Amino acid sequence: MLSISTKSLYGLKALLYLAEYRQQGVVRMREIAVRQNIPQNYLEQIFNQLGKANIIRSVRGKNGGYRLAGEPADILVKDIILLLEGGIELVSADHDPGEAIGATLQKAEEALLQALSISLAELLALHLSNRDVMAFDI
Repeated sequence: MLSISTKSLYGLKALLYLAEYRQQGVVRMREIAVRQNIPQNYLEQIFNQLGKANIIRSVRGKNGGYRLAGEPADILVKDIILLLEGGIELVSADHDPGEAIGATLQKAEEALLQALSISLAELLALHLSNRDVMAFDI
């Protein structure tokens, strides 16, 4: 089975939360962990990578927490997954380009990366519209 790790899924959930609540300023890691059901120790590891890549920033002190380092429109889902997964490779770089299986997998990899080339802002808009559809009164 081909799948994205929980590390990337948790990273995206946490970043989506930061994007949604960015008007608040900073958000505490514990809040994100609890609200997104992510183990805090695991989230610390993920945030360490995201911080080193300048995707998030930490603010120290009593009212400290985390925030996005840039605008959600400038952060691509593809870049987050590539960072947290260490890359995406359906076929090795040294495959024979004339070989049908390798060429097909290369096309699939390119299509996957294209599909993941949406911004965090676009992902947030999808998230909010899906949440609004699910919230209805009887």
